[in-house]
Amino acid sequence: MSSNLEKMTIFKAKPSVNSFSAIFDISTEPLPRFTYQSNGYEVEGIVKYADVGGKSKTENDYPWMVMLNNLSEDLNLEFSNTNKSPSAILCLKITRDVDDILFYILTFGMHTSRFINSDKLVNDFGIKVAMNICDQNNLRKVNTTTHSSVSTLTDRQASKGTNLEIFDINDEKEFFRSISGSTYEEHPYIKSFSGKSSITVNLKKGTSVTDDGIVDILLRLEEAYALKRYKEKFPSYGRLDYVSDEDEIARLNGILFKLIKNGDFSSIHLSPSIIMDENVAYFSYKDPDANKFVEKFDDLNISDLVSQNHNFNQKSSIKTVLNWKVYYVNTSEEISTMRAYNCINCEIEDNGITYILSSGTWRNVSSDFKSEVESYVKDKIKDKSDYYLPNDISIHCIVKENEKDTVKYKEDVYNEYVAKHNGDIYLFDKSKINVAGQKRYEICDLLHKDKELIHVKVLKSGTNSLSHLFVQSRFYTDAFVKDIQTRTSMIDFIHNNDNPENADKDKDAFLSIIKEKRSELQESTFSVLLCILTYSKDKKIDDLPFMAKYELANTHKYLINERGIELAYAIRLVNKKTNKEFKVDS
Repeated sequence: MSSNLEKMTIFKAKPSVNSFSAIFDISTEPLPRFTYQSNGYEVEGIVKYADVGGKSKTENDYPWMVMLNNLSEDLNLEFSNTNKSPSAILCLKITRDVDDILFYILTFGMHTSRFINSDKLVNDFGIKVAMNICDQNNLRKVNTTTHSSVSTLTDRQASKGTNLEIFDINDEKEFFRSISGSTYEEHPYIKSFSGKSSITVNLKKGTSVTDDGIVDILLRLEEAYALKRYKEKFPSYGRLDYVSDEDEIARLNGILFKLIKNGDFSSIHLSPSIIMDENVAYFSYKDPDANKFVEKFDDLNISDLVSQNHNFNQKSSIKTVLNWKVYYVNTSEEISTMRAYNCINCEIEDNGITYILSSGTWRNVSSDFKSEVESYVKDKIKDKSDYYLPNDISIHCIVKENEKDTVKYKEDVYNEYVAKHNGDIYLFDKSKINVAGQKRYEICDLLHKDKELIHVKVLKSGTNSLSHLFVQSRFYTDAFVKDIQTRTSMIDFIHNNDNPENADKDKDAFLSIIKEKRSELQESTFSVLLCILTYSKDKKIDDLPFMAKYELANTHKYLINERGIELAYAIRLVNKKTNKEFKVDS
């Protein structure tokens, strides 16, 4: 190998791997092999090489070129190109002892992942090596995920190497996916690195990448993987530990498959497994290249994924799910793919342990972290379920859709019932309050004259609805406290609205608690109440998914620490009995 090599991307195979064929998704029989001795160790290698790319494109493949040419007969812009580039996978087996055999995969060029069985790779190799070797004061990029009902990916990049505090990571909410930066002198061959499932190392000039040199680099990274430094540098990382045992992963995948097969999506939702560009035009669950007509989706949805895959039948297995793909097409009509399994977010409770699937990786919630969250919810957040909000109310209504009456079950009906039967509560649902210059928000569903902002949401489709509840409570409370236009708009609404539920209310009582000037508001005298509606009798906060309780705890911490406003919750039973009183427009 050339000593001028600048970069290598390295994966580590799981300890259960005992052959090259287990790592590749293609036959390894025709691939070239070699062996040599290095520092007393037996080294075997195999290489998969390919030319990739090569699809020919003309001006007709670019809509903007077609548009320009159509503007005038005098325009005849032409383009023709066929790109190919080399690509290779190097797999090395290093035998240090009969019971000490290591497999590493090195990738070069593009489109190598399609040949590798990712289920046979150590999921946390790159990120853990990166955390152990990183200089905390010389980080360049941090990628995190917020695993919740609405999972988010966040990239933060510094203009120069800096410490972790500059990236403003919220340890209470975010989990590390990858980090990039520089290391200490004890790793003299590394100029910089980027670690996630793999570790990409940019080599210092003059680093010898010979047959012995490459083995030395791999074994140094192996030593770095075994270190425990990351626990001190990134103490929040261990709260969600990787599940690496293959039998355990297979068992969890079996539970996931059963949920999907039975159409039970209550603990499952989809989100992109990568940070998406802004120019994504649509998603599809079928290959737009291979199918003349495909259904286009603005967002990812687990029910759409299942319904679009007609190969899902009685003979299906988890392998069927693992082979599903998500296609996304940009505004230039370029098609890219994601593995659908990597987009699945799932939370299950099994044998007293909470497991979370995110980005194609199963993790278990550490018992200490789980106890910490559950104790916080129990001890810090007040349960107001037995206060003034009514129980066992029908939320049945008839909605006009496409000129037809359609039965729906909506929290709007609950809000109207509460306001109609309680003179101390003002209905703000659908109030279109001015927030950030846009008059299209509710600010809250109900306002109690004892200075309580009430947000109501039906618990459905897993924790998706609850995530929206948590987000809106933070967002709207911030607007209420900080934005004078919001408070002015609320005052105008109380003065002028004609909701029949508010007709006989003492408007002055509600106007007296909303002050236009923030200095007169006394924000810490207000409180926020999250009302969770459920169809299940005797539902308790302990019954909610762990990540929902985690988000609830974070919402409480934010409001009390940042705004001095107390947060409470109430769980109220609702039913689907026929309710002739409510018939609303869609």
